[in-house]
Amino acid sequence: MTATDVAYKELFVEDLPHAIHNEREYRRYLARAEDLLDKKSRSAAENRYLGLLSVLIERCEEERDPILPPDPLEALKELMAANGMSQAALATLLGSSGIASEVLPGKRSLSKTHIRKLSEAFSVSTELFV
Repeated sequence: MTATDVAYKELFVEDLPHAIHNEREYRRYLARAEDLLDKKSRSAAENRYLGLLSVLIERCEEERDPILPPDPLEALKELMAANGMSQAALATLLGSSGIASEVLPGKRSLSKTHIRKLSEAFSVSTELFV
C-alpha cells in the first residue's frame, strides 16, 4: 500500500462516502467537495477523494434533475434565431417555401434529408432534430 493509499484511506474515517439519498447528504458532500476545491494545494489522496465525491454528486444531480433533450422544432427555431436565419433562408435550405411554412408551425415533420441538411447547416448532431 502506497503513502497515497494510506492518506486516501484516512479521509474515509471522517465520512464514509456512499450513494446520495437525500438533500442533506447532497449538501454535505457538495460542501466537502467545495472545501477541497478551495484548498490552494491538495494532496494526491485529496484529489482522489474529490474525484469520488464529484462522481457521487454528479450521479445525484443527473437522477434528481435530468437534462431532457430539446423538442426538435424548438431547437430549430432557436438555431434559426441564434444564426439570424429567416424562414426564406430555411425554405432555400430545405428546398421549398411550402416545406418551411409547414415545418415551422409543426404541421409537417422533418424528413431524414431535411435533418441531414439542418445538421450540416448548423453544425449540430442529427439527433437534435429526431
